[in-house]
Amino acid sequence: MAMFDTPTHVDAPASMEGTEKVSTSLQWHGRTAVLAITGEVDMVTAPLVQGKLTSTLEEHRPPVLVVDLEHVDFFASAGLSALVAAYQQAGESTALRVVAGSSATARPLRVTALDRKISVYSSRQEALSAGR
Repeated sequence: MAMFDTPTHVDAPASMEGTEKVSTSLQWHGRTAVLAITGEVDMVTAPLVQGKLTSTLEEHRPPVLVVDLEHVDFFASAGLSALVAAYQQAGESTALRVVAGSSATARPLRVTALDRKISVYSSRQEALSAGR
């Protein structure tokens, strides 16, 4: 099973102060895409995260996309909106799985009941091991 990494630091125009607070890394585990997000997902950085989610779904059309929030320290409502948009875009062609093991990420998903629509896991390994 081949795996390769494509780390991406999301750079934004100078007018978007604060965007250095987030970075992404796209990895492959077989045919499963794992988009790892690091840092803070807020109203400034969420559009960049949503753009990466959109491009991953459009360009690669993976059967499974794991969004790993393990290293996200702050997750605002704009981040939730980005996940909802990805969930809607994925439709039935891509199974969307979210890793939210910390209270910073798990609590917003639980409080908004998004964890009832989107499959949420406490670890990347758990998300990768889940059935299709």
